[in-house]
Amino acid sequence: MEINITDDSSTISADKLVTGRTCVIGQSGSGKSYTVAVICEELARKNLGFCIIDTEGEYFSLKEKFTILWVGSNPNADIDIEQVNFNTLAVKAVEEGLPVIFDVSDVIDYKKYVKDFVGALYAAESKQRQPYLLVIEEIDKFAPQSGEMIKEIDEVGRRGRKRGLGLLIATQRPALVNKNILSQCGNQIIGKLTINNDIDAVKIFFPKRADLAKLPMLKPGEFFLQGDITPGKIVRIKKRETQHKAITPQVIAKAKVGVEELKKIEESIEKVAPSSRASIEETAEKEVAEVKKLAVRLKITKEQAYELIKKSTRQLGLFGKESPVSSLHLILYPVIECKVRYVKKKIIGEEFKEIVSYFDGITGNVLDINKGFEVKFNIAALKDLSYQEILVLSAFKNKDLTNSELENATGLTESVVRSAIQTLSEQKFIGTKKVGRMNSYFVLSKIEHLTIEKIASKKVQFEEQKMSAGLINYDITIKQLNNFIKSLTDRAEIIEQKTLYYPFYKATILVKNKSTTRFVDAVIGKLKEKI
Repeated sequence: MEINITDDSSTISADKLVTGRTCVIGQSGSGKSYTVAVICEELARKNLGFCIIDTEGEYFSLKEKFTILWVGSNPNADIDIEQVNFNTLAVKAVEEGLPVIFDVSDVIDYKKYVKDFVGALYAAESKQRQPYLLVIEEIDKFAPQSGEMIKEIDEVGRRGRKRGLGLLIATQRPALVNKNILSQCGNQIIGKLTINNDIDAVKIFFPKRADLAKLPMLKPGEFFLQGDITPGKIVRIKKRETQHKAITPQVIAKAKVGVEELKKIEESIEKVAPSSRASIEETAEKEVAEVKKLAVRLKITKEQAYELIKKSTRQLGLFGKESPVSSLHLILYPVIECKVRYVKKKIIGEEFKEIVSYFDGITGNVLDINKGFEVKFNIAALKDLSYQEILVLSAFKNKDLTNSELENATGLTESVVRSAIQTLSEQKFIGTKKVGRMNSYFVLSKIEHLTIEKIASKKVQFEEQKMSAGLINYDITIKQLNNFIKSLTDRAEIIEQKTLYYPFYKATILVKNKSTTRFVDAVIGKLKEKI
């Protein structure tokens, strides 16, 4: 069977693609993700089974024209990733040859989800041995050159072929990918690369130095297509049929074909997904017990907190013969600790740097935990914006800008800038005025101009919380935080994250039959009206 991913009539072997080892490589703007989506469209058209591990929430738009099961934490997903049994999902996917979008863009511990599902898929293929393709975006996150690789992915790379399980990996930075898994790729689709380390990483695929030297000169959408799937040549990837951007999911219709069949599959998976409701609750209790151990070092006792509140209420004339404090208990407030990797430009060349930063798990604000629970930078208003929209907003440095000036300042395309302007205008971040025949834009509220270095923080200490404490669930997502991080500098991303919990005492105060709430920072003893 042949499929066509180029804008000419040439084809590639679908069999060798689905059961082989393929890499799609190209720096930002080369069309790497676009190419992966075109491949997925062609596989779906031929009713060939595949699963794409989607780290950015970009691929749900495939459902516009194709029958694909979307598994994720987005409310519009077909199946909730938090509830589905991965073993059952994997068996159904392989049995039915079902295309699956495994969307981990909105989960905190996305590596664990990928690890567990890839393991389930490998186990299913070991029994059924049906041709099926696993597609992994941003493979450098799961199989890094320096750091621990997810062993299940390594197993698929080395032994999946005999089971019929193919592997397609995609990355912007081949220099950051484990060389063992990269070298296994007998098929290569390689686009523009300009960083020397990345060019060096792919030179094993180019026997001719002249071909390697062409990589920096390739245009967006142009790729070297070579290996077992086809003789080597430069091709242009054909136009996608579905939208190529992560737009608001609500505007994407469900699959237009095979809806009834897909619904039956969804229902069959959901029926057997949780082994029992009791087991889910039992697991949740264990997770809460474990997460309570991760808390910033507690220094203020409950008695000290009570004295602080009593003192403050007396100063306000609220403390009479009886204490107005009707309740006082410890709560654990979510904080997301992120390790961020970015590229720092030097006079000659560039280097990778890493920082640790802390974010409010509810609002997304940047925190300075070392000084107590203090907001370092207020970015809560930005949490629902894409990184392109934040980038456009950050370009306004106390001056008005036109469309072309915003394009030059951000490096974004005209269509992306126009889309960002529309969103920012609708949400009252920017205003518009006429300057001659052109529109000029200005910010309606002061925006903090941040750099990646400004959000850096020292790591905090942890200890087990052995007392009972109320646990507040986080609301912010890693995708939202990554949007903010990516807007600060080129090639920046969150490479590790975990949820820790900051301790507060929450007091309910009754005065003249009216209740009010106060909080005591249980680390530094500071009284707060709200957190």
